Amino acid sequence: MDGSIGYLPALGVAARADFPPAAGLAARNLTWASFDADFAVVRDWLRSLRAAGVRQAGPALLLALAGLRRATLSPSRRLSILRLLKGPVLKTCAGLPKSWSGPGQPPDVGAEGVCPRGVTLEQRLYRLMFQNLHQALIQLDRGPPAQDERQVRRRDWVLHNLFRFCARQLRYAALWGCPVPVDTWRDLHDLYVYLMVRRVTGAAPERPAQRLPPGVDASFEYKQLLLLGLVERRAGLAVRGGAVLAGLGRWAGATLLEDPHAGLYGETGLYVVEVGQDQPPRRHPGPLDAGLRGWVLLLPAEFLEQLEQARSATVR
Repeated sequence: MDGSIGYLPALGVAARADFPPAAGLAARNLTWASFDADFAVVRDWLRSLRAAGVRQAGPALLLALAGLRRATLSPSRRLSILRLLKGPVLKTCAGLPKSWSGPGQPPDVGAEGVCPRGVTLEQRLYRLMFQNLHQALIQLDRGPPAQDERQVRRRDWVLHNLFRFCARQLRYAALWGCPVPVDTWRDLHDLYVYLMVRRVTGAAPERPAQRLPPGVDASFEYKQLLLLGLVERRAGLAVRGGAVLAGLGRWAGATLLEDPHAGLYGETGLYVVEVGQDQPPRRHPGPLDAGLRGWVLLLPAEFLEQLEQARSATVR
C-alpha cells in the first residue's frame, strides 16, 4: 500500500488506506452489538475483533466508541462497557502502524518532523476513550454522592484512565511527530478546573474510612501532562530517546502552579497555563499582565536544563 489517507465518511476520521472502509465491517460481522445487549454478546463481539486483526478492529472500535458517546445509558452501564473496551482499544492501538517506521527513521514526515497526514486512527481512538470517560465522570458526579467503597473505586478508575488516555494522546504526538487533536488541551484544562472547583466547594466525594488506596492526585497528573506538553513543543524529536520522558514524574512533584495574582504580574519570561485555550503551557516573553486566566507554571531547574539539552540535540 502507498500509505495514503482514507476517510471514514460518517466521522471524518483519518485512517490509512489499508484499513477497510466502515461499510465493509458489516460483511465481516464486526458491527457493534447493541449497547443494551447482554455482556456475553459484547464479549463475543470483542473476540471477533481479536480474531479479525487490528486492520478491522481499529475502525470497528472507532465506530463503537463514537456510538457510545451518543447512547443514553446509566452511569453504571456506560462504565461497564468502557471497562470491556479498554483492553481491546489498547491492544489494537499497540498493533496499528505508526506515522514513522521507527525512531530515527522518518520516511514520511515533513522537514520539521511533523506528520503531514493529520490525526491518525490511533489518536482518534485515544481521544474517543478520553471523551467517553469524561462523559462517565460527569454522569457519576451528577448521581447520588459516592458513599461506599465500590462507588469510590469506580470514580477512581475513571479519573485514573482519563489522565492515562490523555497522556497516551500527548505522548503519541511527541514521539511520532503528529499534531495533537483539536480541543485535547482545552478539555484537559477544563477537566482540571472542574476537579479543583469540586474539591474547593466540597462537592467532591469523600473517601470512606475503609482501607482504600489513596485517590488519584489530579494536580500531580495534570502537572505531568503540562510538562509533557512543554517537552513535545520545545524538545521535538529528541524525546524519542526517552530520558526526558522518564523524568516527568519526578519533575512534576517539584513543579508548582501559582496564582498570577500572588505578586507575579509584571515579571517576564514566565511559563503560563491559559485556561480556555487549546494549547499547552507556553513561555510568556513579556511582562505578565492582569488579563491572564490560568496559572503561572514554576518549573524545577533540572527540568529546564534537560529540556534545553534535548532541544539543542534536535537542532544539531
